[in-house]
Amino acid sequence: MAQRGNPFVVAPETRPRPAADTLEDLLDHDVIQHGPASPAHVTVALPEDTTGWPQTIVTDFRAVTVFGLHGGAGTSTLASLFGEDALDAGTGWPVPGGWTRPLPTLDVLAVARTHHAGLAAAEAFTNQWGAGHLPSSSRLLGLVLVDDGPVLTDGQKKAVKRLARKVPRGAHLPWMEAWRHLQPDPDRLPRRITKIIHAFRTHR
Repeated sequence: MAQRGNPFVVAPETRPRPAADTLEDLLDHDVIQHGPASPAHVTVALPEDTTGWPQTIVTDFRAVTVFGLHGGAGTSTLASLFGEDALDAGTGWPVPGGWTRPLPTLDVLAVARTHHAGLAAAEAFTNQWGAGHLPSSSRLLGLVLVDDGPVLTDGQKKAVKRLARKVPRGAHLPWMEAWRHLQPDPDRLPRRITKIIHAFRTHR
């Protein structure tokens, strides 16, 4: 009789491996989509009763400040890919505070999932940014849209492409099955994800 394996041990040959990188297909062979550099290059009219975007006071100044447009956006995962250079600021637009003078201008990276709520939040946020409704004490580097599942619908793909072009830099992180089981290893990332991180580090 064949011996059954231990169900609590993952055999080496079945250990999850990084999924294939689908960024090239979704964003037309580009790692980063480029859009308007600042709200000055955008014309967006918001309803008069638009509620201002929530803010978070940040006193820990890093090269990149990551924040989510909704809960569960993937900010902690994305920030970890930058290592010590990034701060996870939660879900409010990061604003510099504290006793440091002069206060620095924060370089901010917004994150949202590709599910309905995430895309709606990204739409609302990019509209507020384009209308100049966000404090200018922080500078938007761009928007990262993180897949909420292994397969996106055509509607989701179209929304990702459109939203990525509404901000200075737009990027898409594909579904990574291995990350459901293991912490991402910054030293073993798919090449295109490494390029995305580099692009945001260097503001390219």
